[in-house]
Amino acid sequence: MKQGRTLERELRRWTWVGAAVLAAATTACIGLLLVVWSRQIRDVDREMEAYARGEALAVARLVLYDLASDPRMRRVQDIEDNLLRSGVRRGTPPASAPSPELEAMVRSHIELPDSRIWGSARAGGWRGDLREVTEARRYVYESALADILASLNEDLSARVTFSDHLRGLDLMSTAGLARVHVGDEPMPEPAREGAQPLTAPVGPNRLLATLPLYVDARRWGTARFLMDRSPLNRATDHMVATLDLSRWVLVGLLLSAAAVWAGWSWLLTGALRRRVVDPVASLARRMDAYRSEAGPSEDVLDEPTRLAEIFERLTDRVGRQEDQLLRAQRLGLMERMGAGLSHELNNALNPAVLRLDEMALEKRPPRPEDVAAIRQYLASAQRTLKVLSLIGRGGAETPVPLRKEDWLDPAAKMVEGQYRSRSVALHWEVPASAPEVLGGEQALTQVVLNVLLNALDAAAATRNEGGRGNVWVSLSPGGDGMAHLQVEDDGPGIPEDHRGRLFEPFFTTKAQGTGLGLYMVDAFLRRMGGAIEVAGRPAGEGTRVTIRLPVPGGSHGRS
Repeated sequence: MKQGRTLERELRRWTWVGAAVLAAATTACIGLLLVVWSRQIRDVDREMEAYARGEALAVARLVLYDLASDPRMRRVQDIEDNLLRSGVRRGTPPASAPSPELEAMVRSHIELPDSRIWGSARAGGWRGDLREVTEARRYVYESALADILASLNEDLSARVTFSDHLRGLDLMSTAGLARVHVGDEPMPEPAREGAQPLTAPVGPNRLLATLPLYVDARRWGTARFLMDRSPLNRATDHMVATLDLSRWVLVGLLLSAAAVWAGWSWLLTGALRRRVVDPVASLARRMDAYRSEAGPSEDVLDEPTRLAEIFERLTDRVGRQEDQLLRAQRLGLMERMGAGLSHELNNALNPAVLRLDEMALEKRPPRPEDVAAIRQYLASAQRTLKVLSLIGRGGAETPVPLRKEDWLDPAAKMVEGQYRSRSVALHWEVPASAPEVLGGEQALTQVVLNVLLNALDAAAATRNEGGRGNVWVSLSPGGDGMAHLQVEDDGPGIPEDHRGRLFEPFFTTKAQGTGLGLYMVDAFLRRMGGAIEVAGRPAGEGTRVTIRLPVPGGSHGRS
């Protein structure tokens, strides 16, 4: 066999194509899932970072609001302004402590100018100069500033201690003269002015928030807050871990589903190969023996197409063989009919020929008994030809609805005299409401007449044997949508080995029968859509003949 696109190769090719498509689809789905999930994880990180920064700024603004409304901050701002007017700048060494008397005088007259305080001191017997008074004022301001800053430090330390997120706080004035630092952790050095962002990460778990501090609508300095973001980091890590785990779980499920689908497809392909491909290929190899001499075309090598061609040729061959068989059957039937017809006609005509030969040998004219005998022989041959002519005309009548008075009663009247003369009882069990049937009037009358005469012959054979010699006739609707005509007799019955040949032409068990009666009945009924069955009687010896006839409106009676 030439190698080509066989069914097995096609199945294998499509199996690999399906596997490649499944692998590509699985890879694409996993890639898309990883991209989408990674984007979701990045979004979670970004949103949690934004939330941490927003929460840090909210805490910082709350603290700034409290500081801006604190009177101590106003006092710090005033003291710092006085120090600046005194020429004190960032990095200036602190003033030395004055004498107790001078310090007390300056504190009590802190609102007066230095010259007036110096004049009052001179009037009281103090001999110091004006510079010492200025230095004493500066010392008093610096001491007051230190006290206020210490008070603020205590309050802010308590807030940091009891806060869930605040871990350090640093306040620094713009002039650099006042600074408050709260918290144990070191605060990163501030960036140069104008470059400090609002929030900036400090290590993995800290966030630095830098905001300006305004006192009485005037910027005093900068506040920096060191926020603890470890709780948010833990929550973020937990969410990211959950999303990451979910991502890989989905990837695993997708791979498992693809593996299950691949396994099921593999099993299905194997079953298809065992149950379909292999039997078809084997059948194709066996059917190659039935190819014609030309065989299939070379470009058609797959099994289904090859089988289709082979079966088409087989169908043509079977059709031709059926035609040949039918012709043979027809020829055989014609031979049998010809032989039977020849036999019957010979049986009828030979005695007439012998009688004529006898008359010729004796050289005498025909006597009346010779004419009567020859007429009887010719009448027998005429009956045989008449039966055959009736069979040929059986389908000429168009089926019409018939009542029992149209076909059944005339047949009964024709045989009444013969039943009486042979002392056979005819039991008529046909009600007036018997169903109508579809058929030809002449054909149906001939069918009933033939069946009744056969029943008469059978019943007459057992007449006066234990009260026998009866024929029963009934007509009623059947359960198959047809009318049933039953004719029963209590005769000797039909041998089992004869029942299969009852409807063959010229088969008869009667000495004077032609063997065409039941053959004619069966032919008539088939043409009308009916049927006949011959069986033994359930009640005992005898025969039951059942004739099924179509009825108007029934499924068997529609044209």
